[in-house]
Amino acid sequence: MKPMAQILGLLLATLTGAVRAEDAPAAAPVQPSLSTEVAQSLAATLPGYVPPAAAKPVEAPNPDVLELPKMTVKQRPRPRLGEIDILGPKAFNEELAKKNLSAFDRSFLNKFTLPFFGISAADRAREDYNIAQKRQFMSDVMTIARAAELTDPANAKALREAAAKP
Repeated sequence: MKPMAQILGLLLATLTGAVRAEDAPAAAPVQPSLSTEVAQSLAATLPGYVPPAAAKPVEAPNPDVLELPKMTVKQRPRPRLGEIDILGPKAFNEELAKKNLSAFDRSFLNKFTLPFFGISAADRAREDYNIAQKRQFMSDVMTIARAAELTDPANAKALREAAAKP
C-alpha cells in the first residue's frame, strides 16, 4: 500500500470514532480513590513546598550614579525660650547686675541711689553690657573692613564711617 492510502485510512478511522463518541451519552469522569493510608504515605514521600528566596540581581555598580547610605531624618523639637529671652528691660538689667557685680557691690554700696545724682547697679550693669556689645561690633566691622580694603578701598572706608556714626 501506498503511504497516502495509509494516512487516509487513519484519518477516516479517527473521524468515525469522533462521531460515535458524540452520539454516546457522556459518562461521568472516573476519579481514582485512594485509601487514607496510601495518601499519607505518598504525602510523606513528596518534598514540602519551600518558596524560593528573593534573588537580588547582582549588577556592577554604575560609575555615573552616586549611591548614598540610607538615612532616617527626625524632626528636632522646637527650641524653648530661656528665662533671659523673655525678661523685660528692668529684669534684664537686674540679671546683668547679678551676673557681673559682686554681692557686696549690689547689696551694700548701691543699695540706694539718689534721684538725679546716682545710677543703680542694674543700670550700671546695663551700660557696661552695651559698651561691651559696641566694642564687639566695632571689632567685627574693622575686621571686615580690613578684608574689604584689598578688593575695594572706597567701600571699606564707607563701612568704617557708617559704623562710627552713633
